[in-house]
Amino acid sequence: MLIQIILLSVGYAQLEYVKEVMNLLADQECNFKNRIVYGQQKLHHLSGIYFCDSYAKRTCCSQQNLEELKFKWYREQQQAVELTQQCQEIFIKTICSDCDGDIGQQIRVGFCPKYCSQMYHACQNDLFQYDEKTQKLRLCYQNDVFCSELRNIVNSGDQFCTSLGYKVNSYSNIDEWLENKYLNLSTNPLCWDGTPSHRIWGADKKLPETKVNTKSKKQHTKEEQQSNLGLWIFTVIVIIVVAYLAKILSKK
Repeated sequence: MLIQIILLSVGYAQLEYVKEVMNLLADQECNFKNRIVYGQQKLHHLSGIYFCDSYAKRTCCSQQNLEELKFKWYREQQQAVELTQQCQEIFIKTICSDCDGDIGQQIRVGFCPKYCSQMYHACQNDLFQYDEKTQKLRLCYQNDVFCSELRNIVNSGDQFCTSLGYKVNSYSNIDEWLENKYLNLSTNPLCWDGTPSHRIWGADKKLPETKVNTKSKKQHTKEEQQSNLGLWIFTVIVIIVVAYLAKILSKK
């Protein structure tokens, strides 16, 4: 009975310091040393989206950040030869990693070897090529002459991640990391394994919600359409006037 009481006390104490660490992290600003510049300086919950929605419940990204990532992926996909479904899915997850709150706050830095292995196995039969400008591996484009299956270019997940330009990090001890944070000790960042951060830390600390402003986007589109219509009408009037004047001058 005494042992059970001790274990319960230890578990309760651990739960309390986990909550305390998470509350501190929720107030921590997002780090701007990442590949994108965040529109939000602190964590929030972005709702009303469909691209990268798995990582929007605890994110540093703004709606603009998501639009940029979505455009980047669609442009890449249009240029590339057809990908297998599993490779597409893992690439979308990888691109969306920049919007995960843990990466935004540099709590998790670099990909875990296990995640790199998942990426490699998902894309090993797809076509890739080294980019001459960046010296990094990229998808094979439709106008490329020489492309090879991934398994013929690299032979491991770690090599695949580094060839794409991602850092590989093998530190994944969450309990040790939390304890060091609670004791205010220096600790290495954890690796990112594809799991959205809200599933790891829970939702005890309610984050401010930011809704996607679809109304303003529709209004902006309507204004653009009206502006284009006005410009078209003005152009037609100018053409008619010029033609009329030319006709009068020709008679003289």
